[in-house]
Amino acid sequence: MSINHQISSAYLEKPILRRERGFTLVELMTVIAIVAVLAATAAPSFRQLIATQRIRGAASALTESLWVARAEALKRNADVGFLFAGAANDWSVPDPAGGNTPLLTQSAFPTVSSVMQRGGNVQFNFNAYGRLSTGSGWVQFGDDPSGIYRCLVVATTGRATATNGKCS
Repeated sequence: MSINHQISSAYLEKPILRRERGFTLVELMTVIAIVAVLAATAAPSFRQLIATQRIRGAASALTESLWVARAEALKRNADVGFLFAGAANDWSVPDPAGGNTPLLTQSAFPTVSSVMQRGGNVQFNFNAYGRLSTGSGWVQFGDDPSGIYRCLVVATTGRATATNGKCS
């Protein structure tokens, strides 16, 4: 008998035990339980994070609209303004030259509540010097269920500053 024949016959006589690959049902259920506990722990903080980002986005969008209107008033040496009817409504900075295309269009933030200092709608108007002729005061953005608020104060100089918390 040759050496090759001895090795191959010995190889055939002893079956090689192979371990099956994959997860057992117990291992899979353990991983699912751990992921469920972590998700349940992290969910409330994610809700607050999302609410905070929505509120910051609405405040930033209003600030950007103010910047655009002010810059256009200075550039054109003319009055430029826009109506802010709340975060739940779209708003735009119209072309002061009377064109059909607004200078800026902003989509609504339907999940963000907003309260204005004087109530109702606010007309922000910038004069040719870049100062507000109407519309100064504050706008409070918030998410009532999570209790997160952001106060945007608009000075007569046209400068807007935002702080966390309710407006007083």
